[in-house]
Amino acid sequence: MKVSTIYDFLNEYAPFAVQDKFDNSGFLVGDMNAAVKGICLCLDITNDVIKEAVANKANLIISHHPVIFDPLKSVTEGMPVYELIKNKLNAVCVHTNADMTKNGVTDIMLDLLEFERSDKILEPVMPDGTGYGKICELPIATHAKALAECCKKAFDCTVVRYTETDRPIKRVAVCSGAGGSTLPLAVLAGCDALITGDIKHDVWIDALNRDFCLIDAGHFYTENILCNYLCGVLSRKFHNTQIFVAQSSKDPCSYII
Repeated sequence: MKVSTIYDFLNEYAPFAVQDKFDNSGFLVGDMNAAVKGICLCLDITNDVIKEAVANKANLIISHHPVIFDPLKSVTEGMPVYELIKNKLNAVCVHTNADMTKNGVTDIMLDLLEFERSDKILEPVMPDGTGYGKICELPIATHAKALAECCKKAFDCTVVRYTETDRPIKRVAVCSGAGGSTLPLAVLAGCDALITGDIKHDVWIDALNRDFCLIDAGHFYTENILCNYLCGVLSRKFHNTQIFVAQSSKDPCSYII
């Protein structure tokens, strides 16, 4: 089996053609015709992930975040791209195409939260109406702290930040990664809460002034969930190939709680 076989399968799952214009998803490093010896999945291709892939004789790394995002003016020893090439590893990244596809990151979030899936898009960006995030209705109204606790359990977060409000929460917007900019869209859609990550200070103030429940479950925790999902999908399809999620694909931050 060649790297191109896996690439084609991923392209069916989340077509690379629908990635956002700022993105750089796709086949980024290596040889499409190389035989696949093993597959390592991760959120980010770090030097630790590369070492783990090499140790486990996996020569294909599939990540969510592109290992090459902005143009590189040099590639030197110690950089992940250099280490990939040196170790003859291949890299495929599924980023915004996986954010927007059916059974993508947002749908995985909804499944883990045990919320009913919705077709209502929070931020449409493509001509066909696909985009980032989903809006769903809870069967029973909840409150801010309970929703934050639900997120902590669902995504196995170390820390969840949220704005306290007494208003009942029935309509919820969910957006993986850094979705703080979608707050006005969630408010406009009549949502009572937005679950996302990487929220900036000014967005917290905006939510506070609106008496709106804003929940930050972390960029890592709302997106690393894609790794386990893809591991399951790929393992069922290519069951004779070693496929695993890198143990080193973990939150880069440490916390004092």
